[in-house]
Amino acid sequence: MSLFNKFKNIEKKDAKSQAAFVGGLLFGIIPFIFIVYLLLGPLVKVIKKDFSGETMMIISENLRLRADTNKNSYVTGSYPFGTKVKVYKVFDNNRAEVSTGNKKGYMSFEYLVLPETFYIIEGMFGNENAKKLIASTKYRKAVSNYLKTNNFTTKIPESEREKLYGKNTKKEMWQIFAEPLKSRFNSFCRGDYNGDKREDAAFIITDIKNGNRKLIVLEINDDIPGKYGNLIGSKDLKQDYLYIRNVPKNSKMIIKDSLQTLHTDGILIGTNRSGNFNDVDTLMIYNGISFDFYPQKNNKK
Repeated sequence: MSLFNKFKNIEKKDAKSQAAFVGGLLFGIIPFIFIVYLLLGPLVKVIKKDFSGETMMIISENLRLRADTNKNSYVTGSYPFGTKVKVYKVFDNNRAEVSTGNKKGYMSFEYLVLPETFYIIEGMFGNENAKKLIASTKYRKAVSNYLKTNNFTTKIPESEREKLYGKNTKKEMWQIFAEPLKSRFNSFCRGDYNGDKREDAAFIITDIKNGNRKLIVLEINDDIPGKYGNLIGSKDLKQDYLYIRNVPKNSKMIIKDSLQTLHTDGILIGTNRSGNFNDVDTLMIYNGISFDFYPQKNNKK
């Protein structure tokens, strides 16, 4: 046999050996990869899911974590205002799949907001009375939506403020200051101020840098989540105007110097918090198109 044929036979044997080796390797690797996938696949999905979750924060005072999307399912935990959660999915019934700490479950999405909205809500309370007075989530969302829409903000911690707006932001900072809950006059009231037979919100908000005040009246349409807080009307107030009070429809008030019956809800604007009408300055009434303002006579007894 020539030297050439010897080398040729060796090459054939080597090729067969390599093919057998590769075949055996593939035969062993494929099952191995499949087993690894079965073992690690769920873990990879969990890790991927954790990275894909959206960080949100709780704005209710006590939000329950449940075992299932059903609102009556077993409660596995309860979390306070300000708790951070990861949100992975929101279902048609407005329940969200979430995790917080080492627990996973389901919460009502209605009470979860992005960090910017949370810090605006937290910062809008000038005192503890205001936080208690505006306890309803829909009103908290309405006020924060109004502030964001008008490029205002609230008293947000400096570190968070820089993250949200940068160091040189010129956003005006506003807060709501309130009396105790049982006070007859306060800085927040509810009534139907646009005639749609739904409860709206009216509140006095203060610029904490210069003391300027505004009366803001907002539509509260909770049929459309995330759309709370359309402006119905507003009025710049003098610095000593500290309280408002709802006046229900069919109340008798002095309007245009005569005693009349209100055909829609109104708002009293005044300076005295002692619980009487002696210094009520203005009655604000919506007439179906715009707000009218009527100076009030003293009602001294």
